[in-house]
Amino acid sequence: MKKALLTIVGLLLTVFAVARGLNEQDPKYGKGAVPEDENGNVYFSQTVKIPDNMSEDICYEILLNWAKGRFAMPYAQAGRILNEDAQARRFIFHVDQTIVFKSTAFVADESKISYNFSVAVKNGSFTMTMTDIRYRYEEGREGGGKIFPAEDWITDKEAYNRKGTKFLKSTGKFRIKTIDLKDLLFQKAVDAVSGNL
Repeated sequence: MKKALLTIVGLLLTVFAVARGLNEQDPKYGKGAVPEDENGNVYFSQTVKIPDNMSEDICYEILLNWAKGRFAMPYAQAGRILNEDAQARRFIFHVDQTIVFKSTAFVADESKISYNFSVAVKNGSFTMTMTDIRYRYEEGREGGGKIFPAEDWITDKEAYNRKGTKFLKSTGKFRIKTIDLKDLLFQKAVDAVSGNL
């Protein structure tokens, strides 16, 4: 009887520990992970030094060619250049693609995401920026679903409960997938420049 009771207590403690772990947020997605500019607009940005043996012109060409390939099918539903200035070594792509939250044989929880991805090469480095993020969720529903700007959906204020202790189920998943997408894009661009693709 004692063994059975100890086993049950041990199982309950394990379940509570796992549940508690699921509620604790990875610092990668935690408070401050979604920066806002002085006007409250969400943006992600990273500046990376160009390899010593590479010119800024070559770096620009590599990044532009990488972006043209990355933002074409099958990676994106649509990717088009909004602005390209080879002399100033900068470009902006507008991208539409899908982010998947959960996919099983019976359920597909996903959203369209659109954003601008820009690159500027200068002063021996390149800066990548992701801005103007919008979500088109539940597009298949009557009325075409809803469109949400990142500012109303993934900021610290919008993604957490009132106490600020855990993600809201409806918005937290958007925050996680957006940060994952940003990390992937920035890393792939760095890999292209360093020759690791």
